[in-house]
Amino acid sequence: MKIGSDVLYIPRLKEKMKKKSFLQSIYTPNEIALAATYQNPLYFYATRFSGKEAIMKATNLKYDFKDIEILKDEDGKPVVILPDDILIELSLSYDHDYAIAFCITQKK
Repeated sequence: MKIGSDVLYIPRLKEKMKKKSFLQSIYTPNEIALAATYQNPLYFYATRFSGKEAIMKATNLKYDFKDIEILKDEDGKPVVILPDDILIELSLSYDHDYAIAFCITQKK
């Protein structure tokens, strides 16, 4: 079992999002479509970015950001889809200027 966490300063991400190619380089088409259903997608993108960073830290694998897909189940709980055989429990949260992610990983 491994643990990963990440804290993100949201205004920094907001600056990066001004480049049109940024979203497509970090997020999957499914994540972008899901973000569009939110009134303010900035917080969706911030928590997912932080979640992807936490997962990379916990797994110590060299993933591309788009290799990690973070969607949600019917209750709103994050669901992680990875190309590897790894179980992940992920918690995402945010406050005005910060997003945080915490994950626990283990092999299936």
